[in-house]
Amino acid sequence: MFEYQWKCAWGDADPHGIAYYPNLVDAMHRAGEEFMDDRGVAYWDIPEEYGVHLPIVSMDTDFTRPVTVGDVVTITVEPDVGTKSLGMELTGRDADGNALFTGDERHVCVSKADNEPQALPDAVRTAVGDD
Repeated sequence: MFEYQWKCAWGDADPHGIAYYPNLVDAMHRAGEEFMDDRGVAYWDIPEEYGVHLPIVSMDTDFTRPVTVGDVVTITVEPDVGTKSLGMELTGRDADGNALFTGDERHVCVSKADNEPQALPDAVRTAVGDD
């Protein structure tokens, strides 16, 4: 399991000090980016190294508690590797371990040459933990 720390800044919140939901979605995506980079397969390197892109095809988020200015959120990333896809299960927790939100981000592997679906490269599959 990979963990990413995100702090809700003033600019991430509405006038009541509650995090604006698109900023939480962005924080979840950043957690996924950091996970990939940590595993040695950064999104920005994949097209040149493997000849594929991993565009997002779906996202789903459930919010259970508000995040407010100053909160430090730990976002965990659990990969879900398919044949032609990569999913990430994301959970945000406060300092006391309470769940704040959960999310699911799904990527499809497509050829850089023709944008057609193809198998996830073995090196990417291995790096992210095909278990």
